[in-house]
Amino acid sequence: MKMNVKWISHRGESIDAPENSIPAFKLSRERQTDGMECDVHLTADKVVVVAHDPSTARMGDRNLVIEKSTFAELAKVNISGANETYPDEHIHTLEDCLDCLGSSREFYIELKPGTAELVPAVEKILTSRGMTSDQVVIISFDKEMIALSKKIMPQYRALWLTGLPAGMTADTLLAELTAMHADGVDAAVNENIITADFVQKLHDKGMLVAVWTVDQPGQARRMIELGVDSITSNRAAKLRDILKKAE
Repeated sequence: MKMNVKWISHRGESIDAPENSIPAFKLSRERQTDGMECDVHLTADKVVVVAHDPSTARMGDRNLVIEKSTFAELAKVNISGANETYPDEHIHTLEDCLDCLGSSREFYIELKPGTAELVPAVEKILTSRGMTSDQVVIISFDKEMIALSKKIMPQYRALWLTGLPAGMTADTLLAELTAMHADGVDAAVNENIITADFVQKLHDKGMLVAVWTVDQPGQARRMIELGVDSITSNRAAKLRDILKKAE
């Protein structure tokens, strides 16, 4: 099996470090995955921060709603949970996390639904940091955010996140992607829908096909055989190494 696929660390190497934390992103770089994925929100004082949920209830030692809190308030929240290896981790800005990317790697940045102000705020950061088109992939479940991203920062690829609802075909998906000017799809693994023909039809129209969240070798192997472009995993480095040994 030819491993012509990119391995993306989901919220960093979140199998070993708190998700969306600096250690998780540093592990991704150290383990030389092809890239890493994060989620971003806008705080009450318009700072772009990296966190998955709209509040800190699940990950934090206190519950704050991100869009209603300042960065100074959020930075005091401990997000380590039960992780004893990294016991004192906190929410960081997108700029801080960009420092962990390294060279020749990709950063998948998920724009969380909420406010359209997030898009220009992210664009300003990426431009000021000189991020190139091959370093950044914008992803979002929000179609309007994908369309706006392609309007104000067209140099970056933008993939629509979707759970691939029942009945979704390559043709219906292509119509959706074309309407929002997306560069492809980042789809939840649904092996009833994602077939070799499905992937080929998207590729024939110049669309990228990424999948998430894949943590088992067998499923990863099947996705590679179908021809997907990238696999997002909580244990991306481990999966890559397992499959390389099996070649």
